[in-house]
Amino acid sequence: MVGEITTVLRVALPTSILSVEHALALKSIRIHQVARWSSIFGVYEVVFYKEPSTTSREFKEHKAIIEDHWKYFFTPPYLRKQLVPFKPTLKHVGILPPIRLEIFSVSQRPRAGELRLGYVFRDVDGEVKALVGDNEPYVVLGNCKQDAGILPVIVRSEKERIVECSSEPVYVGPRLAFANCLKELLERYRKVSKHLIATDRKGEYPSTELVESMRGCDIMLLFGSPQHDLFEIASQEGFALRRYVDYVWNTVPRQKVVTVRTEEALIITLGIVNAFLRGI
Repeated sequence: MVGEITTVLRVALPTSILSVEHALALKSIRIHQVARWSSIFGVYEVVFYKEPSTTSREFKEHKAIIEDHWKYFFTPPYLRKQLVPFKPTLKHVGILPPIRLEIFSVSQRPRAGELRLGYVFRDVDGEVKALVGDNEPYVVLGNCKQDAGILPVIVRSEKERIVECSSEPVYVGPRLAFANCLKELLERYRKVSKHLIATDRKGEYPSTELVESMRGCDIMLLFGSPQHDLFEIASQEGFALRRYVDYVWNTVPRQKVVTVRTEEALIITLGIVNAFLRGI
């Protein structure tokens, strides 16, 4: 999934970005913004966490809505009718611009030699097959890394309906994960990411040299909520944020508005980090 991208970017933000929007259409827009902007910059994983002001019921509801949208967004358009049944939570996805991952940009019907995503599964007879956007499933030659799921395949024959699983690295969008609180998230990803970076207006603007030194590393960028910054959330949970993170960055210095929304901070920060981490 990461492929040629040696730097692994992860982002974490609270599910409460949906709490400020009462209409389902606006919640759909917020989720789409996170999904689209994370995809633009090749984010490996998006983690949504519960902040203290969010009730367990709200968190459960937000989690379900986000999961439904994520599955819709990151299922190839030619497979959605077969894999993504309609749900009331997806009522407004039709008004949203497509994510348009590079791997989604393929011919309407499979063509020989084409690399595309297919849904690989094992049928009742034990044969491995794949849905690739045609009327009937294709037979899968050789071994796949897994027997089920959306995987990259190469079309070997349209006429004989044959594909083969590909080992070529393909970006299929960010993984989705959840955490029950900020502290749980920090403790979990302390074992995974080399750099845990909080974003806050009280932080320092990152230097070019510092960001460039992180090339090739696993990095987690953390964002606060519409109502509370990360320091406040950590205080509410009973711990000191700076003891758990490596840096606190202000990526919007001299802002000219009272507050910067979480999703706005996300795209601004990703743009800055991407330019220094992956720029020429």
